[in-house]
Parts: sequence; C-alpha cells; structure tokens
Amino acid sequence: MSGFKHSIKVPSKYKKAAAILKIALENKRSLKSLIFEQKKHVKLRDMQALLTHYTDNQRAIDAAIEKCQILEENPRLSRELCITLVTELIYHRKDLKGDSKPVQTVRAYRKRIMEALGGENLAKKKDTKPRYVRINTHIVSIADAHTVLAENWCKKDCPPFENYDDFLKAVETLEENEYMADMHVDDLLIFHSKQKYFWATHEYTESKKFMLQDKATCLATIILNPPIGSIILDMCAAPGMKTIHLSNFVKNQGTIYAIEKDAERYRLLRSMTKKAKCRNIKPIEADVLTVTPEQCPDVEYILLDPPCSGSGMQNRMCLNPEVNDAQRLQKLGGLQIKLLNHAMNFPQVKRIVYSTCSIHREENEDVVKKCLHLNPTFKLLSAKKALRNKWCNLGDRDYDFGKKCLYSRPEKDLTIGMFIAIFEKRPNAEELT
Repeated sequence: MSGFKHSIKVPSKYKKAAAILKIALENKRSLKSLIFEQKKHVKLRDMQALLTHYTDNQRAIDAAIEKCQILEENPRLSRELCITLVTELIYHRKDLKGDSKPVQTVRAYRKRIMEALGGENLAKKKDTKPRYVRINTHIVSIADAHTVLAENWCKKDCPPFENYDDFLKAVETLEENEYMADMHVDDLLIFHSKQKYFWATHEYTESKKFMLQDKATCLATIILNPPIGSIILDMCAAPGMKTIHLSNFVKNQGTIYAIEKDAERYRLLRSMTKKAKCRNIKPIEADVLTVTPEQCPDVEYILLDPPCSGSGMQNRMCLNPEVNDAQRLQKLGGLQIKLLNHAMNFPQVKRIVYSTCSIHREENEDVVKKCLHLNPTFKLLSAKKALRNKWCNLGDRDYDFGKKCLYSRPEKDLTIGMFIAIFEKRPNAEELT
C-alpha cells in the first residue's frame, strides 16, 4: 500500500463521527444526544444517518473488521475512525471522500470487508416504518404545503377512517410516489419509507418549512391539547421539535417557556426555534428543577419529556444494550419522579403530559404510580380518549390505571416506541391539600 499522501487530512465529517463514537462507546452516552450537541456547521442529519447505519449493523461491522484484521495490520488507524469509514463505504454513501491515508487504507480492504460481511449481512431488513414529515405552519400553510408537494408526489386521498386498523393498512400500502395525511395529527404527513433519504437531504427541511418528526413524538402535543393563548412550560425542551410543535399548535400565541440546562443543547434549541419562526417561545438556560413558578408565571399546561433510557429507539441509536440495566433504570426513574413532582407543584397548572421514548415500566407506569400517590390533587385522564378512542396499545394491565396510559409500539403503530400519560388537576384540589 504505497503512495499515501500523509499531508492530506481526513475529512472533518469522518473525524467528528469517530469522535462521537468514541465518547458513546467509552461513556455509554446516547448517540442522538451527542450528535445534537455538535456545533452548528455540522450536518446533523447526515451524521445521524451515518451513525444509524452503524447501530443497525453493529455486530456485522465489528465482526468484519476483526476478521479482516485491518486494525492489527494498521495499528495507527483508530478503531472508531475505522468503523466510521467502513460504515460509510459499505452501508451509507457507498464511497469515501478524499485520499487521506485512513481513507485509502479502508478502500484497499473493501473486497476483504465485503467477503467478511457475506451477502446475507448486506441484505438489510426491510424498513417498513414510513417517513413522517410535519408542516411548520408558521412558515407555510397546510394548503400551500400540499401545493408544493404536488410537484413530486400524489396525495393519497382517504375517506375519514372509522377505525385505527384501516388507517394503518392505508399507511402500509402507500406507493413510493404517494403521501397521505395522518389521522391524529392535522399537520403531519406520511411518506413511503423509501423517501427517507430525500427528506433527510432536501432544502425543505433546512428552511424549516417541514420538520422531520416521528408521529409518536407529535402525540404528546395533541394529547396535551393547550388552547390558543395558553401559558405552557416545556420542561426538557432541547433540541426543540416538540417545542416547535407546541408553538404551531397554539398558532404562535400565548407563551411557551422552554427549559434546557445543557449549554450546547440550549444553543441548538434557540437556533431551531428561531429558524422555525416561533415568536411565543421564551427559552431559559437552567436546570428545570431549580426553575420556580415565579420565573415562569401563570403556567397552565406542562409538557414533560424527561431524560430516559431511549429503549423505544434502541434499535436505531443505542450502542450499549446494557444501558438499560436495573440500576440505571432505577436512577432514571428517580429523576423522572422528581421532575414530574416538580411539574405538579406549579400552582396554576391544569394539565400535564408525561412522555418518554422508553418501553420500561420503571420509567413509565412506576413513575405515574408514585406521583399519583404523592400528589392526590391530580388524577389520570385517558390518553386513548384524547385520541378519540382510535388507538390500540395501552399501559400495563398490572396497574389499575394502566388502560389510561398509552404506548406506541414500532411493530404495530409504525412509529418509535413511546409512553404517554396525561394528568389533570382535580376541581376540588384545594380541599385535598
């Protein structure tokens, strides 16, 4: 392998992806969080797509690298950079940029890597989950959005769905050139799974006319259902997708206090909400547990989407299966209880939605049970009724309130995994304190 030009630098995209991988692997950090903490000049969606290819194929890639002995034969090549380059070459872009030594090295091993992977490893499991695209109505109306999209797609016109199963069948039978409107979220559109790359790279999303937001995460706003002009608190707001949806939902009126304690995520929150033309959002850089009702006066509606294990998204952005061990889940549950209790102490709050992208009862039903016990002034409402009873997956039946909670399940609902519970303050709350 002669002819390397040592002066040629490795493209920054590969270096940054390798650095993120190193932190994630060594410190058991969430890849998604690490990506969003990057500086603004990083193309977040391309970075996320690259690293998602690795998480989807982690065992095969690791085994192929070991079998090829590429690291043993090239000891100066870091493992994380090797992983990044192999993933880009085999699964993502199918090519490598530049002629730096690491790039040329991995290129030279391409045949051996392919042989090590084997044909069956490259036959990716069919991705049936659709591409959800939400219209940012601050910038483009729903009607105008359909006009814009007519240049590339045909809208699948469906009669009002009588039941949820009929809706899911319509989604599963979408043609590649079709899209359809969601039955629960008015400003959410659904595209064929093969359109994911188009939306990940198109200028529509860069301009924030359209937001790439999974349906499950949109349900929290719909179920909270704050009236126009409401005072809302988004307790763990960054990166800002749910915050922007809340702003759209109340038509840029009222006030949304958006809290984030991490400096980089706070910067991202401010940047995203500004680009999305949100005028009613007041971002606050702080630990939300220290934020008092005096700092966010007259809050009526609260959205709490706390730090969680992310087990509902584990197949996409988790490198460490052991992160969901009992000790960590107990620690997360303790934090979630503190946060939900804090939300219930805002004196004028009427309704709270608690949501996690977790499928573990320790972060879901157990948190709900504890907070209902500690706060008798609140009751649990039916999340299914909030969706006009057009939903199937509910909470754990082992809990007497389980049927009032809601789960989205990837295998059934064609979304990420998510849990949602809705609390309302009792009319006679003062008598119960």
